[in-house]
Amino acid sequence: MSGSVVSAPKIIDLLLAAAESNRKHPLRSGQLLHLPGKGELIVAGDLHNHQRNFERIVEYAALDRHPQRYLVLQELIHGGPLGSRGEDTSFDMLVAALQLAAEFPGRVLFLMANHDLAQVQHVAVMKDGYDLTDRFNRGFELRYGKNASNVANAFYSYVYSQPLAAITVTGVFLSHSLPTARDLRPGPQTFDPTLLRRPLVAADYLRNGAVYQLIWGRNQTPDALAQLSKMWWADVFICGHQQQDKGFAVIPPNMLIVDSCHNHGMLLPLDLSRPYTMQDLTAALIPLAALE
Repeated sequence: MSGSVVSAPKIIDLLLAAAESNRKHPLRSGQLLHLPGKGELIVAGDLHNHQRNFERIVEYAALDRHPQRYLVLQELIHGGPLGSRGEDTSFDMLVAALQLAAEFPGRVLFLMANHDLAQVQHVAVMKDGYDLTDRFNRGFELRYGKNASNVANAFYSYVYSQPLAAITVTGVFLSHSLPTARDLRPGPQTFDPTLLRRPLVAADYLRNGAVYQLIWGRNQTPDALAQLSKMWWADVFICGHQQQDKGFAVIPPNMLIVDSCHNHGMLLPLDLSRPYTMQDLTAALIPLAALE
């Protein structure tokens, strides 16, 4: 992996401390973060180890100068340049983000994403002809050697500690993705919306489990979004997961997808005290390339 080397014991401590912070976050109830009614929120879409965009987002957030500002990050791992031996180097970005979170306790928020879950479940994720999950594991092995399994276990604890979603007092709901219309149809595998307010069990993470349906869902329909709005008292949804060449997309009537992992990536600043329409949200988007 590239970047400065941090020893295995320090990395393990960082990951376990981050996991504890996630579990005991003062805004958290169940699997949901209830954001305050004042201050600001900076929302990043998937990053996938796009180093320059990560730097731009951190610089824009300026958490040191804005004590009532929060930053949401998701899907930092899997992607970016490979190391000299073909390893995925994205763990370095996660480490940098966790160090930022430690510097500003409670204000850097992480939402569980499908690549996070795929990595801890050892599920292959193919891109450009190679398996990102395998390349990520290779990075652990090359960097940490005999301590690789201990670092990996701490990473697993961190991933499973992440909240699934966040919501503002004005009805803006944030999650990596949302269930599909098929997931919401009555039947033995119908999505369970109570997962946000209850302890999770192993079955929730399996294929067609509630966590899997939430963070892997694609191609949501207006009817599905209407059902979810009623379930969670949400007016608009902000998600990542679905790659967007223009940096964002709208799924009518009320779902915005933000993508931050390429040169046309976007970020979204929000005022936590106000409601938003979809027109308001799209007008508020900022191209990351404009932030120099």
